[in-house]
Amino acid sequence: GCGVLYRKKMANFEVILAALLSPDNTTRSQAEEEFGKISVSDKLPNLVTMLRTHGASDEVRTMAAVLLRRIFLQLEYKDLEEEVNRRVLQGCREELLMAIQAEEHNSIRRKICDATAELARSSIDDDNQNHWPEVLQFLLQCCNVAHPRLFQSALYMISVVPGIFGVQLDYCLDTLKQLLVQALSCNDLEVSFEAFKAICSFLVFMESNPVKNRFADALPLMLQVLHKNLELHSDESLLKSFIDLSEHCPKFLRNQLDTIVDLMLNMMATVEAEDLWKQLSLEVIVTIAENAPAMMRKQHRFLPKIVTKCLQFMLEVEDDPDWLTADVINDDEDLEGNSITGETSLDRLANALGGRAILPHIISSVPQLLQSMDWHCRHAALMAISAVGEGCEKEMTPILGDVVNAVLPFCHDQHHRVRYAACNALGQMANDFAPGLQKKQHDKIIPALLMVLDDFQTPRVQAHAGAALVNFCEQCPKSILLDYLEVIVAKLENVFRVKLDELLQKGTKLVLEQIVTTTATVADTVEENFVAYYDRFMPRLKYIMANAITKDYRLLRGKTIECISLIGLAVGQEKFMQDAQEVMDLLLKVQLQQGEMEADDPQISYMISAWARMCKIIGSGFVQYLPVVMGPLLQAASIKPEIVILDSADAEQQYSEEDGWEFVTLADQQKFGIKTAGLDDKCTAMQMLTVYAKDLKDGFANYAEQVAKIMVPHLRFYFHELVRAAAAEILPHLLQCVKSKGMVAVRDMWALMADKLLEAIEMEPDAEIRTVMMESLCKCIQFLGSNCFTAEQYTKLAELLKDALDMCFTRANERLARRHDEDYDDMVEEELEEEDEADEETLRKVADVMHSLFSTHGTLLLPFFEQLLPVLSGMLVEGRPAAHKQWALCIFDDVLEFASSSAINYQEYFLQPMMKCICDKHAPVRQAACYGIGIMAQCCPKVFSQTCIDALPFLTATIQSPTAREDTASTNATENAISAVAKICKHLESQAPVDNILPMWLSWLPVTEDKEEAPHIYSYLCDLIESNNSAILGANNSNIPRILAIIGEVCAEEALAGNEQVLMKLLSIARHVQASTEVWNACLQYLSEKQCTALMKALSS
Repeated sequence: GCGVLYRKKMANFEVILAALLSPDNTTRSQAEEEFGKISVSDKLPNLVTMLRTHGASDEVRTMAAVLLRRIFLQLEYKDLEEEVNRRVLQGCREELLMAIQAEEHNSIRRKICDATAELARSSIDDDNQNHWPEVLQFLLQCCNVAHPRLFQSALYMISVVPGIFGVQLDYCLDTLKQLLVQALSCNDLEVSFEAFKAICSFLVFMESNPVKNRFADALPLMLQVLHKNLELHSDESLLKSFIDLSEHCPKFLRNQLDTIVDLMLNMMATVEAEDLWKQLSLEVIVTIAENAPAMMRKQHRFLPKIVTKCLQFMLEVEDDPDWLTADVINDDEDLEGNSITGETSLDRLANALGGRAILPHIISSVPQLLQSMDWHCRHAALMAISAVGEGCEKEMTPILGDVVNAVLPFCHDQHHRVRYAACNALGQMANDFAPGLQKKQHDKIIPALLMVLDDFQTPRVQAHAGAALVNFCEQCPKSILLDYLEVIVAKLENVFRVKLDELLQKGTKLVLEQIVTTTATVADTVEENFVAYYDRFMPRLKYIMANAITKDYRLLRGKTIECISLIGLAVGQEKFMQDAQEVMDLLLKVQLQQGEMEADDPQISYMISAWARMCKIIGSGFVQYLPVVMGPLLQAASIKPEIVILDSADAEQQYSEEDGWEFVTLADQQKFGIKTAGLDDKCTAMQMLTVYAKDLKDGFANYAEQVAKIMVPHLRFYFHELVRAAAAEILPHLLQCVKSKGMVAVRDMWALMADKLLEAIEMEPDAEIRTVMMESLCKCIQFLGSNCFTAEQYTKLAELLKDALDMCFTRANERLARRHDEDYDDMVEEELEEEDEADEETLRKVADVMHSLFSTHGTLLLPFFEQLLPVLSGMLVEGRPAAHKQWALCIFDDVLEFASSSAINYQEYFLQPMMKCICDKHAPVRQAACYGIGIMAQCCPKVFSQTCIDALPFLTATIQSPTAREDTASTNATENAISAVAKICKHLESQAPVDNILPMWLSWLPVTEDKEEAPHIYSYLCDLIESNNSAILGANNSNIPRILAIIGEVCAEEALAGNEQVLMKLLSIARHVQASTEVWNACLQYLSEKQCTALMKALSS
């Protein structure tokens, strides 16, 4: 009876598996539901049994293996222990190992290996102990050349889960290496190929360099196997594994780099090889260059060959007649061909290796290609110029004029693809070399692009000229563009008119779409100066918006909506109001249709941005439209992208990039996929919500809580950094929005945010986004004031700041080590300096957070501050990087300013370093130290009187140094020192040798750079003059002309912008002198023309 029931149960189970394979969605969905109801402890033995039932179809048995792997993929060790019956688990393990040995069908055996490897991974606990020792013994036993199929299976499992040995690897590493090397030498090619992939996977997984070094002698053998694979063109997965190795362990390849590059170049030169193999071979070289650039830069012999090979690939562009007539451009056009591979590889090589390595080979190749009669050569040369600009920016900048001159003639080349490439080069350079290119080459580039805009015979080229003009105008100084505005507008208007007629007659829209965008960009750049041309464009734009309503015109309508809103923002409310109501009605009409729009409709994102611009134009009057706007906006912001975690094979079979999937490979070759549809709209929506909260303030109050509940969880939305940035940026504005509802509402709102924001900062992987989050935290603290956190949150924040500082120390030490690396060169130094700057930004943000806390909490913050004290004092130790000293001093400056009564308690930590740093060779360090001395004199003069007096000689030395004003940073430091001297003289008048110092102090003026210190300095100067101080006025008031010149310079440089009170006091002194015409005229002779003009203007106003 039991046997009959069991057979019936298995027959039912087989039916479910077969139904899971059904092409019918309903049948498959029902089967998935049935399968989901079965417990894991029942599924596992049933699947294993089905796997070993040779009467079942291959498809059903394959499905059983795939489902087993999927189950194991989702189980960690603790899940295995808790969810699966121990006897069932043991039975599965034994059956799977027997199944690998017994299975004769290669494809099914591989699927069984997948499932077994995944179960082995799930058997590893948090201490990296594998609780399935039998599988490890099995793997080592299978590594036997006498049984090639089993050997292959064992190697495959190692490549799938390279961490399979766990801590047991320590005991069997030598044996494993011996078996892997033996497999590489095996006469059975499939075994040697599998061994190659297993070693690549294993080395990528291993973080320990000593372990990798143990395999160094296997590399020549690996390359022999790869060479054989390349000769046979049998399995490109070896090249893909080698690319993975090149990415993660490039220095492992150092001793064989010549051989590797030779091998890849030969593969690319093999005529009969398929394009994919050639592309993968180039990818190996580019990947090594990106991940070990200094090592690759030493390959002087190969660099010209590599660049030449990229250029040869770029020659393989087809003159497809469809390209010329296309009215819709596909984003994925020609993404898989050799030409685009060559172009992107050249771009990546230039970015990785830099201009000194790449540009000489471009200069030696491109001119010859440009002179060729073959259009393919001219096209490749121009696209190469586009590709290398970003990476070669520093080296190309001095010769940019020559490069532009070389490109310009090809704007009227006889071949349309070459004209297109010339526009592409100009547009890309406008992006890569902005704004320098715009400032120096505008007189050449603008006329050239306007000429191509007349190419009505070749719409594709005409549109690309418009796109290049967008790039040029976006970062062009307004003053330059104004000189060309009339001619640009006339050209755009003419093309607009012709193409609108063409749209109505033929339905073609490519150029019109571009011209609408170009017009929007020009208006955005010239702003209010577009008012004169407003009426020449707005009627046609409104016509398109009202009538381009079919699916074919979605993009055109979206771009038109963008253009109208950008023009409105440019010309301002007064001019735009004549059309505002009509435009708002049209927008509302489109908004009401949004529910019927498809998810990928481009109008959605254009609409979201347009509403936000309308808000900026209309201001508080926009609140009435929020009920219509907010529904779709919140819906877009709440989009939940489809996410899957699955194995590589499943990913390739079921999900593709063509369908909008992007993948990240996790540890052990797991793939994590996200459906990108709607992500950009989500991001735009969140950015626009930030605009509304910022601009409408309490007008947005009724939506604040709902928006906060959407935004806060997105602080950890790791699929899109700009979503996280928007989620962080909006937080202080939402607090401001609910202020009108009272502080209880503010506190409730903050309760939603505080913990999540602190967690997000701690977990944030991107340095720039972490900076945005910390800026947001500062604004929230400043808005909320003291006691804005709970005790636990203060502790969490202190740990967070300590961790940020510790990470900076660690990275600084790593950079010090890299400066002694064998591959260290000038380019590496540039990279390290960029990393220095990134860490300095982190230090700046830590100091900003402390400033926000001290300025709102005062002495209440000291217990919190003391948790950081050991780390901060460590930053002032001799030998620490300048940035560490600078920002530690800034934090101690805040102690002096905001907790001045208690500052003496910490003098042992900061006093000596601060005094020493007054004359530090790094200007920002000097500035922080000088500012601190000034704050001592201003805020706690009694306690630190002797320190301030002792500091005077050092302050004088730094002010009178020959390099005191050699650059902006030095000037700022010097002006802080001048201000510190003023504060000492003012607040310690009875102790400081004021009469000796003041004449010298006056000679150090004017101070014009540091707008924060200027009011202190000039307020003190006014006090001294008003008290008739003889040291300042001089004998017989002989210093009056000098004082007037200082006032004139203050006016000319707007040094007191934002401080009207002190400026008025200075001007009052000037007017007092002006009252005596004779004295006034005599004094004016000592002023420069600039000073005189500025002073007279200020006095008259």
